[in-house]
Amino acid sequence: MKKIYYLFGLFCTMFAMTSCNEDPTYFELPTYPDEMHVKASVEEIVLNKGIADQTAITLTWDKANSPISPTDEVTYKVCLYPSAQKDLKSEYIETGTKQQLNLTHDQLNSMVARWAIPGEAVKVTAQVLSNVQNEQKYVRPEISTVEFTVTGYEKYPPYLYMIITDLNGTQTTQRLEQRQLGTGIYEVTFNMVPCTYHFQTSEAGYPVYGEATEGKLDYVVEGVFREFTNNVSGSRTIIVDTNSEFNDCRVLNIVQLPTPGLIWICGNGCSVGWNTNTSEGRLEMVGGARDPYYYAWTGEFTAGGELKIGLGNGWGDQFFYAPSDNADPLTDHRLFMYRFQDDGGDVKWVPSVSGRYTFTLCLLADDLKTSFVPAQ
Repeated sequence: MKKIYYLFGLFCTMFAMTSCNEDPTYFELPTYPDEMHVKASVEEIVLNKGIADQTAITLTWDKANSPISPTDEVTYKVCLYPSAQKDLKSEYIETGTKQQLNLTHDQLNSMVARWAIPGEAVKVTAQVLSNVQNEQKYVRPEISTVEFTVTGYEKYPPYLYMIITDLNGTQTTQRLEQRQLGTGIYEVTFNMVPCTYHFQTSEAGYPVYGEATEGKLDYVVEGVFREFTNNVSGSRTIIVDTNSEFNDCRVLNIVQLPTPGLIWICGNGCSVGWNTNTSEGRLEMVGGARDPYYYAWTGEFTAGGELKIGLGNGWGDQFFYAPSDNADPLTDHRLFMYRFQDDGGDVKWVPSVSGRYTFTLCLLADDLKTSFVPAQ
């Protein structure tokens, strides 16, 4: 009898071990075949600045149907990306229920300019997503793609040149670069002195950007223009946005991090824990090329835990500390200049809420502040 019990127990153990080794089964939303079959009006196109406002390409697709109910409304959105780099997607363009999208030479060129230099052909993929409007059940979007080749033109020169004249009449030049190719937003940081200045699109002179009024740009191809004037001294960041919706020049006092772009969160008040300089805890620059002074981290926060923001490789480096002991980032949005721990103590934030939030830092020296909001 003992032998029978022993064999039965061994069988149960082996069965349990076999069951534990089986891969877990997860629920997955069903996928649906491509009903849309998106088409492009051309397979290859060379964009033309002379007809920038005319249609360059038309995308059309068939209707997608709801698998839940034939009365469900289906809407569409479209994005483009270089075929070799799917992670460089453009923003999605909503078309509503319309099964067509027209893109002008200017619109298409603004996208392509971020992926290839002017005159260089690049294979582009257009992706259409269908969205079923059903209140009871979520339906995974249907996807349809088409590929075509585009050659763009130079809408924005690679650089701008800031021609500076100080109070002694000495002239110097600073070169502004684009953080992201093709944005038309240029930037440079250097030690400024009282001076006048304007911008050139090349080192050859005209055309220039002078000042129209209150920081706005005046594009002048020949003749007289008005200089910008600066009365401050010290490190400043010049950001020139040549896009029509802004068309301005700003002189900003942005806090310069000890290591550019290196900023991370840690603490038992967030899911990162007390780990230094991890990829999981890295804050991202979220203001784009126009507002590069916003950094944010989105993740899980724990009420009653502690937080601080690191700027180096370990505990001996500088940190952004809380404005006071146990400051709640939900209600206290003050932010002071980063420092070493010995210069004021290990002062930490303590959130009063748990959940998924976005913690944002504004690093304008004249307007240092934070925000802490539920994640979208």
